[in-house]
Amino acid sequence: MTRTKSALIVFIVLAGALVTALSIDYTDTYVADRFHKALESDRFQPGQPFSLDAFLEYYDWDTVCVIVPGQGCPDLSTLFGFPYASRAKEGEWSLVFIKGGVVGAEVPIRREKLGPPLEVPQAPINRWAAIVDIRNTESGPRMFFVGQ
Repeated sequence: MTRTKSALIVFIVLAGALVTALSIDYTDTYVADRFHKALESDRFQPGQPFSLDAFLEYYDWDTVCVIVPGQGCPDLSTLFGFPYASRAKEGEWSLVFIKGGVVGAEVPIRREKLGPPLEVPQAPINRWAAIVDIRNTESGPRMFFVGQ
């Protein structure tokens, strides 16, 4: 085999490994799993606010954004500087966790399981101010940010 063919094979293998590494997004899955498990565990009591990071037992974020489809999306970017597009589907809203100015994780939440805040914050909420309450409303359980 010639050097050119060997170099081409090495390049293809390394490029494939890089694409695979970038496409696997473990953090999203990890944070989403923690959120949904915490929600199902009933560790919260309506009317008793709690810290979002303690609820998740996930602390590697600076701010959180609430993204509700149709209400606009703040200017967010990925680790590589590209504009971030929410992955929330129809009937979902998202909590997007930001670390160092870039999106670290997104947790899509079905509206039937937990409704978004009635007043969606337009700016990201600092971690220390992300105090939430989950209250039962006419349309089911709903998250409220009460610590800002």
